Amino acid sequence: MPPPASLDGCNSPTETQSLSLDKMHYQLLAEEWCSLTFPQRREWLVRTLSEHLSAHSAVTAVTVEVGPTGREYDLTAVVDTDVGRLRTPLWSHARASIYCDGSVHPANREQLSPVTAVEEAAGRLNMRLAVPYTLESRGLTFSTTPEEGVQRTWTAEHSLFRKRTAVVREDRVDRAGELDVRDLLAHFYTGPSIRLVSESGEAFLLGPAADAEGPLVTLCRSCSRWAEGALASCSSCGSSAVDPVVATRHERR
Repeated sequence: MPPPASLDGCNSPTETQSLSLDKMHYQLLAEEWCSLTFPQRREWLVRTLSEHLSAHSAVTAVTVEVGPTGREYDLTAVVDTDVGRLRTPLWSHARASIYCDGSVHPANREQLSPVTAVEEAAGRLNMRLAVPYTLESRGLTFSTTPEEGVQRTWTAEHSLFRKRTAVVREDRVDRAGELDVRDLLAHFYTGPSIRLVSESGEAFLLGPAADAEGPLVTLCRSCSRWAEGALASCSSCGSSAVDPVVATRHERR
């Protein structure tokens, strides 16, 4: 497996790389991208992602890790900072295969563009690179916005006076509407499946969910295909036997 492409200490590009990469920084055509070699594509991704993160002085290096053999385009963006490393999914092997498939309509291919993938990854990283926190008598507190209309606050408290030690996560939802509290809980819950039982004996199942970052996709149990976003039915076969899930990949160790 080739090493990650990196902006930190990388060699000077060849004439071919310089001609292609510089020309494609912000307006990337499918034909130009598909004519590049795998190392050239990774180099372009590193350069472009680095430009999106250039406002953060804490960033010391940007790399792109490749996926396993046979799925090399399961790419992960890795950002080294002054205090540690951040990761986020960058592109997928399925997207890469479709993007360079000339039989697919150009409009559909453009939705899977590496330019869009870099912008989305940079957006997620920008939200995580300089999150302010406060350290006061009640403990350490910080807030993030995991999705539109939701403010997530974490508080780590260790109070000798109150004889209390706790880590609390609060998800404050701006517009929950008439959403059932069970559905609301299922949306934010992370952990293994649990059978919950009320005092009156009424039970319901809280399904498993991983606290992970990645795109939302819909898996079809009928035809075994997937599509971007959360869909009520399969876009390929029309079946309603679908599961919206977050697509993630394992951390590299």
